[in-house]
Amino acid sequence: MTDESQRERIDVGSTTQHARFPHLFSPLKVGPITLKNRIVNSAHQTGFAHGGNYTSQLLAYHRERARGGAAVILSQAVAVVPGYLDLWNVDDNLVHQYREVVATVGEHGAHYFAELWHPGRLSHYTGSEAEFHEAPSATPLLVDGVDWRVPHALEPERIRTIIRAFGEAAGRCREGGVAGIELHFAHGNLAEQFISPVTNHRDDEWGGSFENRLRFAKEVATAVRAAVGPDIVVGARITGSGLDTGEPGQLDMLEIAGTFDSWKLLDYLSVTMGHYADELNTARNIPNMTFDPGLWARYGKGVKNVVDIPVFLVGRVNHPRVAEELIAGGSCDAVVMARALIADPYFPVKAETGREIDIRPCVGAMNCLQHLYGGRGIRCIHNPVVSREERLGGELSPAADRRRVVVVGGGPGGLECARVAALRGHEVVLLERAATLGGQVRAASRLPGRSELAQVADWLASQCESAGVSVELGTEASPEIVVSYSPDAVVVATGSAMVPASLPGEIAVFGALEALDGTKNLGSRVLVFDEFGDWQGFGVAYALASRGVDVEFVTPTNFPGSALELTNRRIAYERLVALGVGFHPVATLLRSQGNAVVLRCGHGAAEEVLEDIEAVVSVTFPKADDGIYHALVGLVPETLLVGDALSPRGIEESVYDGHMAGRRI
Repeated sequence: MTDESQRERIDVGSTTQHARFPHLFSPLKVGPITLKNRIVNSAHQTGFAHGGNYTSQLLAYHRERARGGAAVILSQAVAVVPGYLDLWNVDDNLVHQYREVVATVGEHGAHYFAELWHPGRLSHYTGSEAEFHEAPSATPLLVDGVDWRVPHALEPERIRTIIRAFGEAAGRCREGGVAGIELHFAHGNLAEQFISPVTNHRDDEWGGSFENRLRFAKEVATAVRAAVGPDIVVGARITGSGLDTGEPGQLDMLEIAGTFDSWKLLDYLSVTMGHYADELNTARNIPNMTFDPGLWARYGKGVKNVVDIPVFLVGRVNHPRVAEELIAGGSCDAVVMARALIADPYFPVKAETGREIDIRPCVGAMNCLQHLYGGRGIRCIHNPVVSREERLGGELSPAADRRRVVVVGGGPGGLECARVAALRGHEVVLLERAATLGGQVRAASRLPGRSELAQVADWLASQCESAGVSVELGTEASPEIVVSYSPDAVVVATGSAMVPASLPGEIAVFGALEALDGTKNLGSRVLVFDEFGDWQGFGVAYALASRGVDVEFVTPTNFPGSALELTNRRIAYERLVALGVGFHPVATLLRSQGNAVVLRCGHGAAEEVLEDIEAVVSVTFPKADDGIYHALVGLVPETLLVGDALSPRGIEESVYDGHMAGRRI
């Protein structure tokens, strides 16, 4: 194996400070402990806990991120009462589990913090097993028109019980050896429900005045500090500013942050934004690629100006330069990352050792949340190890024998296969018929607001170059050409294609790529037909509407963008509405007659006519391009089929297929 091919092997023992990021890699005193750098792996749900307990899968997930160099690994939110999400701290059963995870991350120099919480009325997103839901007041909650609840207003004795539960949970954290506790007073959870006048309508000691609305948070912090003493860090996650009418704004939250600091109970504040009461706030809380990196800087800076304790800050911190600028600019003392360390757990050690070009970028695609909300645990659009750390984590194993491998197709599946195979020591040739690498990722990145997807292809291409892959562009891979390389194995990653729908009548029908490239005059009023509700239909509609085209959006799905992750869908839908796009869900194309298109609407036989349509753009289910695979079977010793050529799905599945093929050869 060449020196270059060993780039996958990470020197996790290096302590060399990278001169480009001196603030990021300087130590930070937080209460009684000192962090080795300013990178905090954020508390975030994984879907890897079960029945209130840690699992080996969750331990492996934490281990990988500690090994990658983060200074703090935060637990996912741990409920202080049973039944919320999949991890809770309610008895001594969790003590030995804390000891195990503390030891696991401690092997790599990371501190382990536990985040404690109670969701209150937001239990709709926790998979709650509770028979009813409780909150400061019986404030109704309608979640995007599909889920509603009216919580039970807490009695004073129940409030005291929950406060005691926080203290008891903190005591178990102390017994388990955790270095710190983070109190989740943000994201619309119970503490913030007491703080906000939108959700707290009480007229007793727990509501009304500023002091009364902060009473719950203060008593929780007091109980926790009493349980752990001075030798364990206690911090709180708070909101930088409410984003809805009536919520505490930035000035209110600065007063609240200053009040929290005045209690002398907390060692740090971690600033976040938004809540989970609706899709719009969730989208702001977990910003996708349409939001700028480091977007909450001013809120962190505001809090830092009014408190004397360290301030942590979250918000699309997806590159070490962003992190360095936030700290150097006075917006925070430490950066909090979730998705960046999902995409690449080794972000810290790569940045510290001058290898930031090798950091697998988080592109804000939100596939991690798509899987989580589907109950399957988080994944990543282009890190196939995520969720599979037990099986795939750590270093790649060298191949037993060096083989000549030909990869046909330079999309994400082919590139990942070539990268992994080369790192394992194989001689790899990649054949791509286009003039550039990336396949359909390049096309997808041309959609409005999706440009960061190109970073997936850019990273894979650069890693293939570093690993020594020989790339032949502009090469149409016929069976004869492939065989001429005398390969020991061939991996076919030729992707898929969309065939525009057939529409009887005179109106022209175009494919999505034809509509995007701007070479066709589609006219001033266009119908976009989206067969399966993913990004392609929304992207084409947005591109056309942005050019001033009058767009009618037709889909047989129950609602537009139904296949998208909820926060992506919410943001994209709002932007399409603002551009005047008309929506026709649960509808199919029947025929065109003159300059009109006839739809079948709803689940019956009703018809609707859309007049003055000049063109139809058709987004249909893709079909596998697998012809060369079948032609090669029997001509070479081993033939593998991956990605969309195997079964049209998406970038994530293609990368996983390619990764596993690279390991298998």
